[in-house]
Amino acid sequence: MKKTVLFVAFFLTCFCVLAQKNKTIRVPLSADKWTFANQKVEFFQEEGKPAMKIMPGSGQVVAKNLDFSDGTIEYDIKFLTPGFASTYFRWKDANENESFYFRSGRAGNPGAVDAVQYAPYISGVNLWDMLDHYQTNATFSLEKWNHVKLVLSGAQMRAYVNSQEQPTLEIPRLEGNTTTGSIAFDGDVMISNLVLKPGETEGLSSSAGIDPTHHDPRYIRSWAVSQPVTTPKNVDFSADFFPKPEGSWEVISAERRGLINLTRKFGKSETRRFVWLKAKINSATAQKKRIDLGFSDEVWVYRNNQLVYTDKNLYGAPIMKEPDGRISIENTSFLLPLNKGNNELLIGVANDFYGWGIIARIEDLEGIEIQPDPTFDSRMVKVSDQVLNAYAGRYVQANGMQITVARENNALKASGDNISPVMLYPESENKFFLKDFDAQMEFVKDATNKVSGLIIYNNGRQVMEAKRAD
Repeated sequence: MKKTVLFVAFFLTCFCVLAQKNKTIRVPLSADKWTFANQKVEFFQEEGKPAMKIMPGSGQVVAKNLDFSDGTIEYDIKFLTPGFASTYFRWKDANENESFYFRSGRAGNPGAVDAVQYAPYISGVNLWDMLDHYQTNATFSLEKWNHVKLVLSGAQMRAYVNSQEQPTLEIPRLEGNTTTGSIAFDGDVMISNLVLKPGETEGLSSSAGIDPTHHDPRYIRSWAVSQPVTTPKNVDFSADFFPKPEGSWEVISAERRGLINLTRKFGKSETRRFVWLKAKINSATAQKKRIDLGFSDEVWVYRNNQLVYTDKNLYGAPIMKEPDGRISIENTSFLLPLNKGNNELLIGVANDFYGWGIIARIEDLEGIEIQPDPTFDSRMVKVSDQVLNAYAGRYVQANGMQITVARENNALKASGDNISPVMLYPESENKFFLKDFDAQMEFVKDATNKVSGLIIYNNGRQVMEAKRAD
């Protein structure tokens, strides 16, 4: 008898859970059920059915007391003017959510490849420019109501526009940070017949679909990344941006399609920022390899401290890359010269517009090995504070020109007559190198072991000598 009661209780519990899971929810389109800006939303009857009219500039109109994760979202939408019209789901707040949106000006143009798009919001940044493969054409109208169905299942989504059978857009991996949340809308639109069907996923797998680059070993998927710095106004690039010995590095791994997603790593910024990505390439021979590079928005590529490529991918500017200023492996390609042995690949990335990051792919891996390099410079050695302090001082050349050497953390800084300030890093106890040029400074001592002067080399040849003056 006890077992029978337990079985009945278990059956009823499962039945209630299943019934709740498959319950259809008609979301009321009334002012008390939504959060919105005053005077920006109207609620009324349209063709005998409740409707919500959202005005331009309303911001997001968010459903109250709603938590929706997996299942089906269906609604009718009518575009009042050409523009953007977004549906947000798994909405935590304006910073973290998922979105599916129309560029309604593409209505009636079945050849437009960007009529609809999926994009996540991460730290308040819409990653539309990082995920151009999540957009497509769609058949919809400006004059009539259009029906939309979104099917969410774990990591995947299917979006249907004016069709119940053929998906308009399939998302094998939802890229946002949220897994559950409310529903929201924005744009100059009317919404009607909003229905949620929790748990109804139409057999869509909850696991992420395959990454089309997963089996391609040519992508550089692991880098060392520096901490970002805010760039001064009106400064495009400066030697001051170069990594410092005391700077910290972390290893960052690529997301799908080889994307190094700096937005997810460092969040949103209201100002332009700059960061370095670094890898070590060991080459069996001296050779050149073509590298395909996607980037957003600006890059400076150095190989062994020599600039080999720089470019900009600025949306809306003549210099923007295909496709349409978005990050893609199609953005650019160039030849990367490699010496025999270890090569340092250093890529500076700057950004102040939506998402930022890179995608890098080597033409082939024959004769090379690639790994992240979270060190400042393999040539640099550690010397004592006493040694660094001993080199600080004033030096005079035979022509009277002066050079001043100052201690700066674990390095030295040299400046003087007709010499711009440069950083010097120790490669031995008495020899220091410049990171940006093939130049070294060697300190010499007298018979009493006191620092008596310095010698400057360029490309291995002595070019200057100066005597200690203090």
